[in-house]
Amino acid sequence: MNLFDFCLLGIRAIGRCLKALWNVFAAALRITYRKWWIVLIVVLSALAAANYYARTSNRMYKVEALVWLNGPSVEQAEQVFGNLEKALPDGVSGTQNVAALLNIPAEEARHLDRFQSYHIIDCLADSVADYVDYKNKASRTDTVNIHMPNRLCLSFRTTDPQNAVNVGNAVVAYMNNNPQMQRTYEAKRQVLDRELQFVKSHIEKLDSLTTAFYFEQGFGPQAQAKFWETGMVIGRREIKLFSEDIYAEFHHYMNLNHELAFCTAPVVLEDTFTINPIAVNGRIKMNILGLLLGWILGCLIAVLIEQRKAIVSWLKK
Repeated sequence: MNLFDFCLLGIRAIGRCLKALWNVFAAALRITYRKWWIVLIVVLSALAAANYYARTSNRMYKVEALVWLNGPSVEQAEQVFGNLEKALPDGVSGTQNVAALLNIPAEEARHLDRFQSYHIIDCLADSVADYVDYKNKASRTDTVNIHMPNRLCLSFRTTDPQNAVNVGNAVVAYMNNNPQMQRTYEAKRQVLDRELQFVKSHIEKLDSLTTAFYFEQGFGPQAQAKFWETGMVIGRREIKLFSEDIYAEFHHYMNLNHELAFCTAPVVLEDTFTINPIAVNGRIKMNILGLLLGWILGCLIAVLIEQRKAIVSWLKK
């Protein structure tokens, strides 16, 4: 089989699939025409159920925020945040458990659902967040779309958007109060402090070395000190100071200061929790799903009623 035959075989398979789908659709139209009252009753019932599920008091919204992890790994933060999802079984006991974990009233906890976390992807390896991997498509071994080790997106759903920000702050406080995350945060803070002092002392040493050779020894023949690669040459008045090294260390120093400014807790919000104004179970979306599922279910019920004698006779055999 050559490439042309293989392509032809694939085209024929796609054509057969499309023909089978058309035959199923045509059969559904015929059964809808023959048993229209059954299909209509099921469709109306499905639309009524969809509108009841999408009522205003049951309207559910998605709330999310990007957080900065200071010390804890992404896996550790996901494990702690996942405890909230495990504490949401059906029933009153689950909501009371979530209320105890977040230290919020049980009435507010009953509005919560679907605690999920998503990875932040860095496409250019420049430590800048590019997008949130909602579908979990980026592989951990991918060297182009890199999972950021200190960033995470926290998300949950609520039917009470007015208290969503307060609940989000309670979630962050719950994660910050975790003992294991507190220990990793303290270790991270100590490492940053020590590294900052080391870089600062290194800059001062380079600056004092440059000052001593440039301003104190002068340019005369008596000053024959030479630095070959990153230093200076004085013999022929060719002076190369340590400006590049000092600038690199100073840039590192500024980055450490920026990181230390964010290092105030194990989990720090980059911004407040935001609410998606489009409801997860919006009325239009639910009506479309109800119409489609009601029509399919009505057709199946109509087929069962129409072929009931054949089904009964087959079961008796």
